Amino acid sequence: MFAVLIGCALVIVVWASALLTVFTPRGRPSRLVRGILRMYASSIVAIAGRLPQSVREPLLDMCAPLTIFTVAAIWFGASSGGFVLLAETPLREAEWASRGLLLAAFTTYLIRFTDAYGRRERMVARLAVLACRPGDADNLLASFLRTGSRDHLDTLFVEWTGWMTDVESSHTAHPPLTFRRPTGDLDWLKAAVIVLDVAAVTEALAPSWAPAHTRALLDTGTRCMQRLAAELCIRLPPVTVSLQGREERNFSDTLRLASEAGLPAERDPQTAWVVFQGLRTGYAPHAYAIETRLHYERADVPGIPDLPGVPGAAGVADD
Repeated sequence: MFAVLIGCALVIVVWASALLTVFTPRGRPSRLVRGILRMYASSIVAIAGRLPQSVREPLLDMCAPLTIFTVAAIWFGASSGGFVLLAETPLREAEWASRGLLLAAFTTYLIRFTDAYGRRERMVARLAVLACRPGDADNLLASFLRTGSRDHLDTLFVEWTGWMTDVESSHTAHPPLTFRRPTGDLDWLKAAVIVLDVAAVTEALAPSWAPAHTRALLDTGTRCMQRLAAELCIRLPPVTVSLQGREERNFSDTLRLASEAGLPAERDPQTAWVVFQGLRTGYAPHAYAIETRLHYERADVPGIPDLPGVPGAAGVADD
């Protein structure tokens, strides 16, 4: 009787984990996924930091698939073990049905994971045609102002607000996505900073003229970067000035370029700088802290010191 109870418990726990992970993550995957990811991430990221880039990238890219397939192996193994203990009961006849449904659930998870990764990278690839580093945000804004219109810029902000929302929800529900490496030279974190910088400059210099979705993009992007940093157990001290990626860009040059392109100057330079920094410190330090934690190459940002609390093995937040 005791063996039957253990068998039932194993099958129930497996299906609870699968249902929570695949169908009802609610922004928090099962403890099994988080535990397996933490185990792989802490060791792989720590080892990768000591290896050359040619070896580091393929090693880091193994973190997500190892997590996913280890979780699947545990599901199938524990489920099979549970049905072995139910061998003398009518419930044993449900084993093949359970295996088939588990396989369908795992396939569904893989499809959703792959789709979320594709959505993330497609938007980044589109932006990479126009910009490749945070310092290009000023030229991107000027280009939109010269060749488009306020509505055109608002369309960009709407698209990226949706992208930020999707990244936040998908990466918190399926945390192995955070460890999936970028497909191109422009990574998704730099892409986020570029577009958020465009919105921040617009809001800082011309708040009344700024498109309707400027604040929505800034609020969504800031929340996204901070939440994903928290998921990696990154805790930053208060930051008053953020220059990551903009060390070679003088803010007066930014304002001049934006004004020449047609952005109305509603604030004086000093006030615009304070507002810009108030916005940028909410997202840029967290984005660069995540990049540092994940060992993304930052050749375009020479001489940036590591942020306090960032170096070390990657973590995955638990309850």
